[in-house]
Amino acid sequence: MIAARGALHMRAAVIAGRARDTGATALHFGAARALGSRVDEGVYAGTAFGRDSVRIHEVSVAVSLGDGQVGRALELAREWTPPGYLPAERRSGFYIELARAQLWSGSPDAAFESLKTARRIAPQHVREHRWVREDAGTLRRLKRSDAASLSAFAEWCHARG
Repeated sequence: MIAARGALHMRAAVIAGRARDTGATALHFGAARALGSRVDEGVYAGTAFGRDSVRIHEVSVAVSLGDGQVGRALELAREWTPPGYLPAERRSGFYIELARAQLWSGSPDAAFESLKTARRIAPQHVREHRWVREDAGTLRRLKRSDAASLSAFAEWCHARG
């Protein structure tokens, strides 16, 4: 029951984040964090939930909120990285989101490292991810001098640019 309520709080936080209501997002994530700390990581009511899933969703919502919240995404990522027992796609998604925040904050080298980390974790997920292609294309345009490895990565994921 606790996990089901936590999953609902997390869904509410994500919805609030998409609506750009940072106050509501903080409130729902507070509740989700409290409940997530009381259950084992798992799938409840069709949603992966637990302390680690809440952290990944916090990064995701911060990136989705954009401008004023990118720093929050970077701060969360400095404090924590996803443990190896989480599903590979969930972990690689964290690094894809982190790469986007790093790129937007003016750290293209760090963004490329995060994309490569995501690729090591779940190559197929990364290769098919729209944001990976967008960000790799942007990195390629920004970092023409680092053409060899960046170009190889961009070609691998079919990025434009």
